Amino acid sequence: MSNIRVTLWRDYTEAAWEIPEMFLGDAEAEEGAPAASALRFSEQGARRVDLADDVDIRRGADHGLALEQLSLIRELTRIGLWAHWTLRCEDDFPVSLFQHLYPPSAVVQGDVLHGDGVQGDGDAARRWRMAYRFGSLSYRKGPGFIQISDSRTTGKRRLTFSRQTDLDAVRVLDRGAPLDSVPPAVASAFRAHRLVADIGPYLWWLPYRVRRWPDPRG
Repeated sequence: MSNIRVTLWRDYTEAAWEIPEMFLGDAEAEEGAPAASALRFSEQGARRVDLADDVDIRRGADHGLALEQLSLIRELTRIGLWAHWTLRCEDDFPVSLFQHLYPPSAVVQGDVLHGDGVQGDGDAARRWRMAYRFGSLSYRKGPGFIQISDSRTTGKRRLTFSRQTDLDAVRVLDRGAPLDSVPPAVASAFRAHRLVADIGPYLWWLPYRVRRWPDPRG
């Protein structure tokens, strides 16, 4: 699997790109190192990272590549960088699972484009942008436990996992792993809490890790 190709910018908005030195050039996110790559982009001065290729999770796509891309987007979101990307998925994919990630510019469901300039209730990208809130699905890790904060829907809920089998599963699924990599009961529990996504033959851990809760009152 090749590295993920990206373009780096110093500013979020295209209107600022005419200013000298806003364009930082093309780069690559190293395979297997999404957190280190996102941090490297930030240290280079990037505030916006454009993914060169669409994130394609449809049947028959390269799901290994998609997991690498999604893991990078999750890390960019975690440190507050603007990710410019397009999601391609099946009509029945539960897009709301991803709404804690920085919103894509477009969502292609089946053969229908929902993105910039497209109106109507079926505009998945627009609804994603409206629903997005930083930190809406995150977790922090302590000695022998992880605690999850989930506010993707109305209200906020906290979940705590302390069993070693659960902690091991989180580590295994962080960048995606085959479905049989974790005990079926653990996978079922994570699915029930909407903490993982099925991407082809893989299961991927959705929350991103934070050092402290974004809301100081939480």
